[in-house]
Amino acid sequence: MKVVIDRGLCNSELAFCQRCSAALFRHPEGYDRLCILDVIEDGKETLTLEMKTDGRILEIELTEDEQELAGIEGWEALVDFDPALFRTGALTRWRQLHKLPATDHILLSDISQAN
Repeated sequence: MKVVIDRGLCNSELAFCQRCSAALFRHPEGYDRLCILDVIEDGKETLTLEMKTDGRILEIELTEDEQELAGIEGWEALVDFDPALFRTGALTRWRQLHKLPATDHILLSDISQAN
């Protein structure tokens, strides 16, 4: 299974994001938040995280141990950089929704940065 997340769609500070993502890693099929763009059944036994955050696009295929760690610590435990503690601008990006064409997997933060 692959989960696609755009952190730019939520203004939650990092500690809340960590708790929220930990719940996602514990129950990937039963968790829905504004930042989750898509959940794709890719036929793999492992969980893959694709996340846009802090000017990066991460794609991580998690081992069982990594998924267990992320289920406790959140996604930050899996990366090699310090993500931003605070976020702003999500409301503006959500207001851009009515301007978007109907297409798969558009990251709203890409569009808002272009404007």
